[in-house]
Amino acid sequence: MRLGLVLLSSLAIGLAQPVRWPGEPQYISFPGAPTAAGPGLDRSYALAFPQEGGLRGTVVFVPGFLGGATNFEALARRLVTAAPGYRVWAWDRRANGLEDRRGFLTEDPWAYYRAYRLPELPFLKDWGLAVHLEDLERIVDQARTEGPVVLAGHSLGASLAALFALYRPEKLQGLILLDGAPRLVSVGAEAYLEGVQGPLGRLPGLNDLLAGRTPPYVAAFGLDPVGLALAEAQAYMAAQAPEADAPPGWVPFRSSRLAAALYRVDDRYAPSPIFAVSLGQAVAREGLSLLGLLGGNRVYTIRGPRGRRVEWRDTGEATDPMEFIRLYANPLTGFSEWFFPYRLLLDIAAFEVALPGLRPRPLPYPVLALGAGRGLLPRAEDFRSTAEFFPNTPLEVRVLPGLTHLDLLTSRNGEAVGPIAAYLGGVRSRQ
Repeated sequence: MRLGLVLLSSLAIGLAQPVRWPGEPQYISFPGAPTAAGPGLDRSYALAFPQEGGLRGTVVFVPGFLGGATNFEALARRLVTAAPGYRVWAWDRRANGLEDRRGFLTEDPWAYYRAYRLPELPFLKDWGLAVHLEDLERIVDQARTEGPVVLAGHSLGASLAALFALYRPEKLQGLILLDGAPRLVSVGAEAYLEGVQGPLGRLPGLNDLLAGRTPPYVAAFGLDPVGLALAEAQAYMAAQAPEADAPPGWVPFRSSRLAAALYRVDDRYAPSPIFAVSLGQAVAREGLSLLGLLGGNRVYTIRGPRGRRVEWRDTGEATDPMEFIRLYANPLTGFSEWFFPYRLLLDIAAFEVALPGLRPRPLPYPVLALGAGRGLLPRAEDFRSTAEFFPNTPLEVRVLPGLTHLDLLTSRNGEAVGPIAAYLGGVRSRQ
């Protein structure tokens, strides 16, 4: 009887999941704003998912802090079937062209990236908000030749998408914010130029960056290019052989590859909600994480295995662990942007200083905002900066309960697909 109930439950879950496009997306590049890096690097990219039927428009997804194009793959595969006629371009910012992805073609990507030597990237200090807005404008312009364009940003990408809507509102037919808001981070003019003392240490300012006193890419709190590359290498190898033993150095205990790759990002163990996704649970002895408690989050750490080694169990939470691990690393592009320009982070936080011409204005189309019930913006009032950015603009806010910040994009039931598809259905009537 119990087995029958389990089978019926599994069937119901499968039937509830939205249909997905089953093909292989194309990875395409676009000429970008000219900088000292030269035309070979002055490019941005997109993972392209084709529309079903005749083309009605394009949704351009903008990833968040340290995010890459495959953040949106699970959502894009569902959306192109739920919104016939709309293609999806999941954007990779220009820094993704700096990543050395040759390690994924070797027998041991983990060993390759452990020996990874970072390149010299002095031009990265110039890749700020103005450069990225022009890159995005070139993509939007290309898409507009074939129909309307809707911009959809996740997390810090929602801030960047909103700034583009201030920059070139007439080139869009819609704006979607996914667990992010126009003013997600903010610093004043002095902090922008001189830096600021934060709870975990000093954050450098623009003067430090231009003088070479700080790396031109984000390299704080363990979020550095080598660390991000190693995380993708773990995910890639775990996807190939999830039940194999994790190689030495992956984690400080015996573990399967799958458990070693997932426990750092699962919401039960991840110290920061920015990178949390609900994937299941490790089969292991646990303890409270001191780092999590210092950050105000009740999360756990793994003390060691119960038995031979730590395993991973799919407990039916929002995101399927095996689908997530397959998405996390792709030989073409990954889940992370290893060389996230520190200049871009500064400029978004102080956009009034970086680009004084950007001013609040009404938009000629409504804005859709989707929050995650266990994410960064779990309440409708958390989107109040949207009304400040876009006065007298219709705003629909929906909070999807039970989802983490990343579940909003990767959940197995695609809760965000329906609201986005419904929003896209109104684009033609707004033209």
